[in-house]
Amino acid sequence: MNEELKDKGLKRAIKEQTQFRLSSNFTFRTMQKVEEAALLREKRMEQRTLWATIIASLLLLASGIAGLIYYFGSSLKDFLQPIQLPEAHKIEIPSFYFMFIIVISLCLLFDRWMRKQYFKRHSS
Repeated sequence: MNEELKDKGLKRAIKEQTQFRLSSNFTFRTMQKVEEAALLREKRMEQRTLWATIIASLLLLASGIAGLIYYFGSSLKDFLQPIQLPEAHKIEIPSFYFMFIIVISLCLLFDRWMRKQYFKRHSS
């Protein structure tokens, strides 16, 4: 008799457990949620990549303007005034082209990094 009383709790727990069943489309809904989570993650990564591109572009633009100000004078006003041709011995052509070499190599490295990031996400 004692065993029957102890088993009543177990029987009640088993009844409650058997009443709980998964819905017929549980797998479909679960996969749908997983797909939505993956799309959301991909969208966030694309948004981060866009912001990284915008920030890098602004930094390159700012460095270009700073380089022009450095090369042509202490202010942008000096740059916008008509440029008088300097004397031949004052021209520093190698240093001017050296800035272009640095900027182009930085752009190429940034492009290579962005392509790696893009194909890493979209190839699989």
